[in-house]
Order: sequence, then C-alpha cells, then structure tokens
Amino acid sequence: MNALEPLIRLLPPTLRSLLCPPRIGSEQLQRLAQILGVDATELASMRMGARYHYRPFSVAKADGRPRRLLAPSPALKKLQRRFLDEYLAQLPVHHCATAFRSGFSIVDNARRHARQTVFATVDLRDFFESTSARRVRAFFIKQGWRSDALRTLMWLCVYRNGLPQGAPTNPCLSNLVNLPLDEKLFQIAQKSGALYTRYGDDLTFSWNSEHLPGGFQRAVEDRVEAAGYETQPCKGWRVSHISERPSVTGLVLTGNGRVSVPRSWKWRMWVWRWKSWWSADEVTRAKVRGYQGLLRITK
Repeated sequence: MNALEPLIRLLPPTLRSLLCPPRIGSEQLQRLAQILGVDATELASMRMGARYHYRPFSVAKADGRPRRLLAPSPALKKLQRRFLDEYLAQLPVHHCATAFRSGFSIVDNARRHARQTVFATVDLRDFFESTSARRVRAFFIKQGWRSDALRTLMWLCVYRNGLPQGAPTNPCLSNLVNLPLDEKLFQIAQKSGALYTRYGDDLTFSWNSEHLPGGFQRAVEDRVEAAGYETQPCKGWRVSHISERPSVTGLVLTGNGRVSVPRSWKWRMWVWRWKSWWSADEVTRAKVRGYQGLLRITK
C-alpha cells in the first residue's frame, strides 16, 4: 500500500480522483470502456482532456425569452451518443413517459387522453437543469455502478449539478431518472380516477368526469417538488373541458376521440413548404417533412 494512501482518502472526492487515476484493472471500468468503444487506459485522461468540453449558446423560446444551451464538443458528443445507444436506450422507462422513446410522439401522448372529459396540464420549469446530479448519481448506483466508473459516468452525463441541455444522453436519462416520480404520479392519478402521461416536462392528467378532484393539484405539486422540480410559474395549471377543444402537447382533442393538428400548425407547414421551394436548406425540408408526418398520423 502506498504510504500516502490514508491521507489521500481524506481529500474531497474531486481532488482525490485527480491524484489517483482510475485502476485500469477494475472490472467496471473495463465494462464502461467497452460500452464507450475506447481503451480503458483513456478513461483517466478523458475527465481532464481539453477536447471534452461544452460550448454555451442561446436560442429564443416561443415566448421570446432566451434558452441557454450547452453544446458538447464533437469528442464528448461521440462518447455520449455511444453511451446512449449501447447502454441507456436498453433500459426500461415508465409506461407513462411518452417522450424521447422510439416509436412514440406527441400524437401517442395526446391519444391516450382523447376520450376523456376533463383535462389538467402543467409544465415543469428548467426540466433538464433541475434533474439534479444527486438523483442521476442515485440512478447509476441503483444500476450497480461504483467507484471510478461511477465518477466517469457522472463526468460524462452531468454538468454543474444538472443535466446539460444539449447533451444527447439527456432525454433518455431524464426518463430513467424520473421513473420513481412517474410511478408516484401514476399512483396519485389512479387514486383520483385519472389517466396520466408525461411528455418531457409536460404533465397531463385527464378524467372521465365533470370535475377536477379537490386537492389533486397540491398533491401533484408536492410530489414534483420532492423530486427537485418546480411548475412553470408563468403558465401554471391549465384545466379545460372537452367542449373547449383542449390542447395536449400542442394537439387539439376534438371530442370524438380524435386528435387534430391546430390551424396555426397547418399554416406554419404551408409557410415552411413555400420556403422549401426556394431553398435547398435541409433543415427547412426536415421541418416540412415533420409537419406532413403529423398531418398524416392525425387524419
């Protein structure tokens, strides 16, 4: 044993990890290296390498406010994508989580509520950033990751105590971390006779009755706050009746069990289609294909 090892153990974990590089012989590190498609000897240098960083930038939200994003460097993004495809995407998520899953869309989310009568929706504020490092760490520990492999995973997926908005691992990882929250909200909904779905940060509850149960919103907010989230203060709860043609994840419930695209989206599609006639921009064409796909599956 190294004579300094007892003293090194007293140091904070971050400093200790820098002074004591990962043990290459660790079975978990070997497994993680295999998942990431790299040699185990590279894992120590990755956490300190200048090639693995984030670039901050901003885009405008629908309401005009700036949304701060963090773009991972090509080298970091490659590792994150590999970890997503080879590990995270293989793990089960709650059946009420309808976003960020292959074969699911906003249409699937809305259709689950299409034959209900009363609807209550609410959004979570700063969803990815508020998914704390503590909860991500608890999830990885539950999956059996420990020691140096765990520290490497936290470096790979977490930035400044939350999920960095822009990392390809975020959507799937947010579903996995929130499986306990989804189960709690599902149970609350079941007790009140409601259906529940979560599409990313959008929570939707619906009942086949004429009234919203008393105390329901407070029960949901308590559970959400216990998980470290806040509801959007500028939007709050939106409660509506089927006769009002309510909106669920942007789509309109028509009252006959069907889901339709709002007129504003149809107009937007024609605008983007017109732009695509004059532009070879692939982004514009992708937007047109997306709107056309929505129109097809909601017919």
